[in-house]
Amino acid sequence: MFVLGNLLNAVAWVLDNVITLYVIVIVIHALLSWVSPNPLNPIVRALTTLSDFILDPIRRLIPMHSLGVDLSPIIAVLFLYFTKLFVVQTLHQLADRL
Repeated sequence: MFVLGNLLNAVAWVLDNVITLYVIVIVIHALLSWVSPNPLNPIVRALTTLSDFILDPIRRLIPMHSLGVDLSPIIAVLFLYFTKLFVVQTLHQLADRL
């Protein structure tokens, strides 16, 4: 049973780090939107592609164009932290019980 516990701990650790990196990507993308970088830059395109994967569904679900401010990065970061607290901690605790 300890093998399954180790597997769940490893999955939780990887998920924790992926969520942390994803939050960093979203924050960098939001900060870059303030300075209007060159959209042809490969780094900017990669950040946009990665962050739009989660931001576009939020923008479709909650239209914020009438507000004049895009709050989707804040909602995405809150969702990711909720996922991190709920799913990752649940996996760690489940692994500890096995």
